[in-house]
Amino acid sequence: MSAPPLSALTDCFHGVVPAVVATASASGNPNIAYLSKVHRVDDEHVALSNQFFSKTSRNLAENPYASMVVVTPSYREYRFELRYARTETRGPVFEGLAADVEALGSLAGMPAVFQLRAADIYRVLHVEELPSSRARPGDGDDGPTADSRRLGELAAQLGRAADLDCLLTVALDGLVRMGYENCSLMLLDELGERLFTIASRGYGGGTTDRGVGSELAVGEGLPGMAAARAQPMRTGNLGQMRKYSETVRRSFEEGSALEPDAHIPLPSLPDAQSQLAVPLLARGHLHGVLVVESRQYATYTDHDEALLLMVAGLVAGALELAAAYERTGGLGPPADRGAPSGERDGPVIRVRYFPVDGSTFLGTDYLIKGVAGQVLWSLLRQYVDEGREEFTHREIRLDPSIDLPAFRDNLDSRLILLKRRLDERGAPIRIEKTGRGRLRLLVDAPVRLEKVGVDP
Repeated sequence: MSAPPLSALTDCFHGVVPAVVATASASGNPNIAYLSKVHRVDDEHVALSNQFFSKTSRNLAENPYASMVVVTPSYREYRFELRYARTETRGPVFEGLAADVEALGSLAGMPAVFQLRAADIYRVLHVEELPSSRARPGDGDDGPTADSRRLGELAAQLGRAADLDCLLTVALDGLVRMGYENCSLMLLDELGERLFTIASRGYGGGTTDRGVGSELAVGEGLPGMAAARAQPMRTGNLGQMRKYSETVRRSFEEGSALEPDAHIPLPSLPDAQSQLAVPLLARGHLHGVLVVESRQYATYTDHDEALLLMVAGLVAGALELAAAYERTGGLGPPADRGAPSGERDGPVIRVRYFPVDGSTFLGTDYLIKGVAGQVLWSLLRQYVDEGREEFTHREIRLDPSIDLPAFRDNLDSRLILLKRRLDERGAPIRIEKTGRGRLRLLVDAPVRLEKVGVDP
């Protein structure tokens, strides 16, 4: 029986279980190396990363033949007989392999170490399935899918969303109905340098948002890489990638002065194995990233990627329209200023504010920073000094104490982030929308404001 084409062996290239490649020198001295992932180039070729393979490279220079064993998520084993063909340092194959290597570097916090030098291309001479007592029939089937009817329903609901807050709720609830129970939405910040989590589902139960306000640099992790490359990024062996990257990191740190980087906690399953991150693009502009996770190996397929690209396009378009709509709202006169706030019952709310970066604390507990922190401080200052509780988006935008760039102010998403963060913490300070481009500040106890440091 002839061997199946490589296109029929897609499970072999998920990298859930590390592949093993064996080479030998001209004199017969063998060398075995583990691979984080094997890429299928076409039905006759595969690509392996040339990164830490010094012995393998020396052997191939003397003897171009290699043998490789790959294992699918259901533990079916295949042996590939290979012949070295060429090395590529640019082009789509190299770029695809480099993305995987960069993902490992991002997980390890060592992007400079995980730099792909080259992609070695091998011709596949023969493929055979090996007997395996661990093979499990039925495993490795496609994960959550959604039909066109649900996609149509989501499009209709997004079109009916009255504001940005409603739009975010509709988008993530729609993903949950499609079967993506663990998902989050990250938006691009005002400078286009970082992503911040504005909504999530599946981390803590129900529709409760978790990790709101957490941040990630563009280019960091799978979501950051999806933003930097403006293309989907996915992995089906996140746990194995972490192990591999940590092993390389430990061996590298033994002989260097490299210090571990601090990383920002994000809404994430501690035992996640599969992750898919899709950029939110509209009219050529990046708005953020949509992220889904699963505890199962190799859950997400080409179908999921295509489906979520359509969802991301719908959400990005709706985000752009909502932002344009909100920017034209609240154009009337400022809200009534009222009288200075009177005494309220309950313990005093101590709000500490650091103007250097907008970091804001309720007591000793960190709440928020950046634009959202600047907005809260401005609202509270006017509440304490003037008794104001009603505000318009327009006057907030014009407030010189709030550092909003003219080209991308992101005010509406920052207000939603602030509202959700206050709600998540059960804070005695809340924000509620009272109309188009208007909001009310609700304070349940006396407030004491403390500015720490000087304005930058």
